[in-house]
Amino acid sequence: MIILGIDPGTASTGFGIIKASSKKVKLVEFGCITTKAGEEMPKRLLKLRKELKKLIREFEPKIMIIELLFFNTNAKTVMSVGQARGVVMLVAAEHKLPVFEYTALQAKKELTGYGRADKKEVEKAVKRHLRIRRKIKPDDAADALAVAICHVKKCPNA
Repeated sequence: MIILGIDPGTASTGFGIIKASSKKVKLVEFGCITTKAGEEMPKRLLKLRKELKKLIREFEPKIMIIELLFFNTNAKTVMSVGQARGVVMLVAAEHKLPVFEYTALQAKKELTGYGRADKKEVEKAVKRHLRIRRKIKPDDAADALAVAICHVKKCPNA
């Protein structure tokens, strides 16, 4: 099954595409959809929608896993990330993709055994699970792969 993991954001939305079969996970693709900081929000959200639709058409995932965000500080960041999450969920609905959500803490705990693992530990765990050596950059892409792998580990028959 092809799974699309997403770490949503307005400036940078990380994506990770994996293929899962009988507890075996293989890397398909990863990267980020970026938008320009000075651009109007509607244009940024439209670009996110268009790029997500391209990924779905190209890789034909069967489910989408979205990082569920937890904020306790900047209200402006919460608003913009919330808008990006809305676009991601809209695109999933347009393509009739089931959506599952996990927090970063859940993904970190599932992959590393420790919910407060740092970015380097997460990338290392993702590389170990995917049996790859190449660097996973940017961090948003590693986070997207982490939530996708988290889902496979929690729901191996999904």
